[in-house]
Amino acid sequence: MKLSSLRLIRAALVAGGAMLASSLQAEIPRPLAAAVQELRDQRSYSWEIINADPAPPAQTIETRRGRVATLPPNPAPHVKGSLTSNGDMLIKRDWPDGLQLDTLVTADGQMVTLTPEGWLTNQEVLTGISEERINQSAPTARALWLRRADRPDIRRPDAELMAVLRSATEFEVNGDTYITRISLGEDARERNGLSALQVTLAVNLRGGVVRDYQLTVQGSRTLARVGAEIPLSDDRFVILTYLPVRKLDVPDEAWAKLKAARSPGSR
Repeated sequence: MKLSSLRLIRAALVAGGAMLASSLQAEIPRPLAAAVQELRDQRSYSWEIINADPAPPAQTIETRRGRVATLPPNPAPHVKGSLTSNGDMLIKRDWPDGLQLDTLVTADGQMVTLTPEGWLTNQEVLTGISEERINQSAPTARALWLRRADRPDIRRPDAELMAVLRSATEFEVNGDTYITRISLGEDARERNGLSALQVTLAVNLRGGVVRDYQLTVQGSRTLARVGAEIPLSDDRFVILTYLPVRKLDVPDEAWAKLKAARSPGSR
C-alpha cells in the first residue's frame, strides 16, 4: 500500500526521533551536516521526486473475520517543487493515471490547489469531500482527486532530511555517499498503528552539497478490527537543483483566489 500511509510513517518518524534524541542519536558526519545546513540556508531552489516503487498489487488476506480485499495501491506522484527567495512555493504533482494537481503555498502558509474544478482552497477541498461522502454511495472520479488534493505533502527536502537524520543511530560512509538505516521503537510504531518500520536514507554529496538522496520505507500496518497486517512501502529519489527560482509558473487567478480567501468577507 502506498502512503496516504506515508503520513503515518512520517508521524512515526517524528515520534521515534523524539525518543532517540535523548539517548541513541548518532552524531551526523561533519560533511553531511554541513551539506544539509547549506541546503537549509538556501533561500531558493528546486527539487524533483521520482517514485521508484510501483507498490504491491491489491491482494486478499485471510483474517479472523474471513477474507479481506486490500484496496488497489495509490501510486505516489511524480513531483516537481520550486521555492522562491521570499518563501512562496509551488508543488506540481503528476500521477501515472493522468491526474495532475498543482499546489501554491505562500510564505505564510496559505494554500490553493489547481484541480479539475479550478483553484480550490483547503476548505473548499474539505467541503467537496464531505459532499461526496453524503451524496455518493460509491467512490467517484471527483472523490479520487479530492482525496489527493486534501492536505498535500508540502515538506521541503531540507526539512525531510533533518527529520530522518535526527532519528539516525549510525551512519555508513562510502566516498561521498552517506547511508543510515532506522528501525523505530515499539512505542513509536504502536502509537501510529504501525507494526513494523524500516527506513533507509542514502544521501549523495557533490562538491560539498546535497545533490540527491533516496528514501526507502518498508513496513506494515496492523488492522486491529480484522487482525491483519497490510504492507506499506515508499521508495523515491529526490534530485536537487540550486539555481534560484525568480518567479513561480502560476497564473494570476491563483493569486486572486488566495487574496479572496484572506479577506474577511470570503468566510
